[in-house]
Amino acid sequence: MPSRSFSVDDLDIREMELEDLPAVFSLGESLFTADRWPTLYRTWDEYELVGLFSSDSDFCFVAELDGVVVGFAVGTLIEKRRSAWKYGWLLWLGTDPRYRRLGVAKRLVDRFTEQCIDEGARMMLVDTAADNRGAIRFFEKEGYGKAEQHLYMSKNLTNLPSYRRRRKDQ
Repeated sequence: MPSRSFSVDDLDIREMELEDLPAVFSLGESLFTADRWPTLYRTWDEYELVGLFSSDSDFCFVAELDGVVVGFAVGTLIEKRRSAWKYGWLLWLGTDPRYRRLGVAKRLVDRFTEQCIDEGARMMLVDTAADNRGAIRFFEKEGYGKAEQHLYMSKNLTNLPSYRRRRKDQ
């Protein structure tokens, strides 16, 4: 729990700045580690965060309390050719575990939603692991529905003879 009691109104939800990247990366790394999420089709790393910040900074937000980043929301806007629809996609949402269930994630999602609306999005998308019950409950409470299963498959290339040959030649 936080060292002092606070109101969700004490949070400053603002656009992410360059100086926030180390704190956001560190928090994300503690939340989205490879041992906890070993088969993500997208991985939390510095390239993912910096890439999204560089290309879609309008869709990157932090929750700050007393000058400390305690949460973040990072996403993008998807525009498809020959479609009138724009989609907001919340790619990463993280809250310091000491501040969970206190309204931080809700405030971040609300701010992200406002940005999507301002940019003309007509629908928002989120995804999470099928066994992440906490995230599923949270998003359902926020009005997300129509959950669709997505199958993720992997292939271990080290079992292929061509892999061994190519690696031996290097």
